[in-house]
Amino acid sequence: MSKENNTPYYIGLGIIILIFGYFAVTNIIDYVQKDKVVDSNRSEDRDPVADKFLYKFNKVPDFEFINQNGDTITNETLLGKVYIIDFFFTTCPTICTPMSRNLSIVTEKLAKYDDYRSISISIDPENDTPAVLKEYAARYNANDSIWYFLTGDKAATYQLAREGFSSFVAESDDPAIRFEHSGNFALVDQEGYIRSRKDAFGNWIKVYSGIEENGFPAMIKEITEDAETLLNK
Repeated sequence: MSKENNTPYYIGLGIIILIFGYFAVTNIIDYVQKDKVVDSNRSEDRDPVADKFLYKFNKVPDFEFINQNGDTITNETLLGKVYIIDFFFTTCPTICTPMSRNLSIVTEKLAKYDDYRSISISIDPENDTPAVLKEYAARYNANDSIWYFLTGDKAATYQLAREGFSSFVAESDDPAIRFEHSGNFALVDQEGYIRSRKDAFGNWIKVYSGIEENGFPAMIKEITEDAETLLNK
């Protein structure tokens, strides 16, 4: 075949290469801009980016309770703060003690941040008055400027737990237990949104286990790290 006859072939091939190159470069740029680059290839000392690495769930519904000092605490009070929240009751014979012990560990680690708070809400407000909560708080050497133990309307408490945090709470048929509830912690950001990470299988979780359960340890390390991510952003 003559050189002249090869010319259209080379022109067509060149056009194909140019088109392919254009789309390849465009896709690479789009891939990077949309943050699809594998995170494990990035520097381990990257700055925390909460919106990217922690999923934003629903906003915490309005609430109003009284703490162990008789002060009114609302969701508005906590805006601008990062807080970890759980539901408990002071006469709990089962999981509340390890939950409170674990939350005290987390609170101690995060107490250096001015914008951090721990929130424990009683599901037994008839018994858990501010005075009772203050006595309970003393068991864990709780700093009452950082760790709020709250009590208030029972129906509002249960609604907040169930609808706001997807947390199980109920009265028990067993008189020795009296109440049942989930052993979880939830993490809330400065704007009042519940935040969380992915589990080991790549699924977003909404709450962190506050106790050792079914052979799995409490997620103290994970929730502490994620709270610091929010506090440092």
